[in-house]
Amino acid sequence: MREYFINIAIDQAIKLYLSNSKDQDGLIYNSFLVVTIRILALIYNEADLLNPYYLNNEVVFMNNLTKYGMSITDVHLFKDELFNYYNFECNNESKEIKEKNPYFIPVLKYLVDMFVAKKNNYGITYEEEETFLELAYTSHTTNPYRVSYNYLVCDNPLYIEKYYYSKINSLEVTKDLSKTINLPLNLEALNYVGVNLTNLKNMSDAEIAQAQKDAFNYFQVDATSANRNELLENSLEYLKTYGKRKITTGNGYVDILLLMSVIATSLSVFAIIIFTL
Repeated sequence: MREYFINIAIDQAIKLYLSNSKDQDGLIYNSFLVVTIRILALIYNEADLLNPYYLNNEVVFMNNLTKYGMSITDVHLFKDELFNYYNFECNNESKEIKEKNPYFIPVLKYLVDMFVAKKNNYGITYEEEETFLELAYTSHTTNPYRVSYNYLVCDNPLYIEKYYYSKINSLEVTKDLSKTINLPLNLEALNYVGVNLTNLKNMSDAEIAQAQKDAFNYFQVDATSANRNELLENSLEYLKTYGKRKITTGNGYVDILLLMSVIATSLSVFAIIIFTL
C-alpha cells in the first residue's frame, strides 16, 4: 500500500481537492495546495490528474503534465518546489512569527509556464484565460482568501501577473499575427476589453485598431498623446494596486493642476467640517 502518491505535497493537495470540492467558497478549497490542483485541472483536465492518482501510476501523472510542451525536467522541478512549499509551511506552523514562504512564487511560475505552453501550442479560450488569471493570484482574483494570502506571503503581489504577461509578450505577437501594427500592442490592457492573443489572430487590422482604441478609452488615456503608452502602463499599475481606473487627461501639466484642485477642494471640505464642530 502506497504511503504517498508522488510526494506528500501532491498527495495531500489531491485529497484536499477531492474532499472539499462541495465547499468551493471555503478556506481549504481556496488554499494554495488545492488551488494548485485546480489550476492543473484547468490546464490539462481533471481526468489527467485523478485517473493516474486512482491507479497509483506516477509515471502517467508526470507524463500528462508534459503534453503541451513542458519538459519532463521542469515537471520534476515543479513537483520538488511544491514539496518544498509544503515542507516550509509545516515548519512554519510551529513558529510564533510566521515567515513568508519563498516557494510560493516558484510554484506559481511553473503553473504559468504550463498554461502559456498550452496557450502557445494548443490554444485556449478567453474564458479559460480569465479563469486561470482569477485562480493564479493576480489582480483578476476575487476570492478574499486568495487575495489576502497573496498579500500576506508575497513581497510583490503583482509579480505573477507581470510574469504571465511577460511570457505572453515573448510569443512575438506581431510575428504570429503577420500584421503591421501602428501602435505597440499592450496585451495586458487589451485583456481588460475582452481581447487576447487568440482573438487577435482572427482580427482584421481595423478591428485591432479599434481594440487598441477601446483599451485607451477603458483606461481613460488620450490615444493621441505622445506619451500614451506610458500613461497606459501607469493606469494599469493603478488599477491593479487600487482596484479602479486612474483618471488622466493625457497631459501631465493638466493632470497636476487637476490633482491640485482636488486636494484644495478636499482641504476646504475638511476645514468646513472642523470649523462647524
